[in-house]
Amino acid sequence: LSGRPRVPERAAMIRSIAQELERAACHIGDLGALAGDVGFLPTMSFCGRIRGDVLNMTASICGNRFSRGLIRPGGVSWDIDESIVRHILDQLQVVRDDTRDAVSLLWETPTVMARFEGTGALSRADAEAFGLVGPAARACGLARDVRSSFPYGGFALHSIPVQCEETGDVLARASVRSAEIERSFDYVERHVSTLPDTPLQDATLPLQPSSFVVSLAEGWRGEILHAAATDRTGALSRYKIVDPSFHNWFALAMSMRNRGISDFPLCNKSFNLSYCGFDL
Repeated sequence: LSGRPRVPERAAMIRSIAQELERAACHIGDLGALAGDVGFLPTMSFCGRIRGDVLNMTASICGNRFSRGLIRPGGVSWDIDESIVRHILDQLQVVRDDTRDAVSLLWETPTVMARFEGTGALSRADAEAFGLVGPAARACGLARDVRSSFPYGGFALHSIPVQCEETGDVLARASVRSAEIERSFDYVERHVSTLPDTPLQDATLPLQPSSFVVSLAEGWRGEILHAAATDRTGALSRYKIVDPSFHNWFALAMSMRNRGISDFPLCNKSFNLSYCGFDL
């Protein structure tokens, strides 16, 4: 609609920076959990602490480690000033180095690689048939990423590379996460100190009556869809969210076909699906 407000560029970039910090924190936590599922305690322990360090960077922006209240209609509630920029950049280098050290232990440990390689493998054809999204799809060679396919917000202003693997196994799903952590840190480091000089929010307008809208965002699990409909008065009549887990559950089941039950914790964590999100 031509009259609808647009999120100012500064607010769009702050949203994207917060989203990439969340992505990095969750991926770090997942890699630690994968290490724990094969009994490799060093990486598990390190990643638990590092994840908290990344969440604390988000808290420096909005006062909450999980970004509660940061995003609001038309923009954001908090700005990133020079002191926050310095804090994030200082912490980012430490966290980046710590993450590399912790994750490299996985790749350098033969017993870990023996459990990751070939476990829970999915073919590209299966990934396409099931409609996989997010890191699970990219681990099978499908370049499905809303940030690239349907750029929005800060990602429409500054693109971010899509990370893919080909083997579709636990190792590929872990490798995609590791690469995406680096790209998320790159994005934050490159843009947190060069935010556009625009307002933090635009004026919100009443919802259009008898309308329907669909939006997509790339969460850390993958594509998140929001669909909203309004009635004749402009009030919301229906709001639906589709979690990425909705698309990926059957792929987890397929990854376990003809495998021993001891592989389930590892396969399950390599997808890390939302149990409540499946039936949203």
